[in-house]
Amino acid sequence: MSDCPNNFFIVYAAWHDFGLVCRKTLHLSPNDTPGDHQHCDFYELVLVVSGNGRHRTNDRECEIQSGNVFLVPPNQVHCYTKYDNLLIYNLLFTQQFLMLMLQDLSQLPGFQLLFNLSTQTAALEGANNLRIDSDAFPDVVCLLEEMDKLKDSMQPGDKTLLLSKFARVMYLLARYTHWGCCNCRINSIEQLSKLLCELQKNYSASWSLEKMARFCNMGISSFRQNFRKFTKSSPIEYLLRLRINQAAILLKTSSDLLTRIAFACGFTDINYFSRQFKKYYNILPSQYRKISRSSNLDQPNGNTAELLYLPKA
Repeated sequence: MSDCPNNFFIVYAAWHDFGLVCRKTLHLSPNDTPGDHQHCDFYELVLVVSGNGRHRTNDRECEIQSGNVFLVPPNQVHCYTKYDNLLIYNLLFTQQFLMLMLQDLSQLPGFQLLFNLSTQTAALEGANNLRIDSDAFPDVVCLLEEMDKLKDSMQPGDKTLLLSKFARVMYLLARYTHWGCCNCRINSIEQLSKLLCELQKNYSASWSLEKMARFCNMGISSFRQNFRKFTKSSPIEYLLRLRINQAAILLKTSSDLLTRIAFACGFTDINYFSRQFKKYYNILPSQYRKISRSSNLDQPNGNTAELLYLPKA
């Protein structure tokens, strides 16, 4: 079964053209719990309020209970099984809403834990231990409850109100999501998530494999292996893509010389910068700047989400 976004939001939201809605669902029986299904091109962020059950995605299945939070990316087949009074909030949104706050929230470890698909998939074995701090949990539930009530409202200003609550929920999740158990493997994931945040904030700094490994308290070989396992990229490639992405933003929004932009993004050779930029955008930086302010360019490799290491929409 596949829910296309337009049909889904027509059924569950007052605004058919607004790809953001929150639903509260109590899973008691197969009558109120769909089987295997997927959504075409929107994200589903799930918070477990009470009860327990199991969440199945493809060939993985894990236990879920109160306080757990997890992301179901677009096109991922999933379902709930063995539920016992499982009460959840489903926060559904298209990529455009996430992009509004991506640059800011991606610098927080909780955001990396939630939205780095490879990290989350590799870590979920047997039980989902990704949780919200107990102090922040009531605030998140309250906001989601208010968003759930707004799904049936069509009053002027309600879209803005819904968006403001969405931003607050995303901030709290990015700030207060953590792993609820401790072992060597989870500690590695936590350290890598902190490194991704540090790279996001200081992409122009001088980074080497040794420096990254030291930041994560790992040996170089172990670091390289874990980084590729959880991000599907080498550390140097990951950093390069972050720099190229930031350069594209500056080319659109600033009037600085290309050399200044390249240097600000961590490149010391303008020719190397131009070659790498063209590799991802299929166009030279100077050409990109000329047309980017008057047209919508294709994203690198066809998808901004891929560049920023989000689950693809």
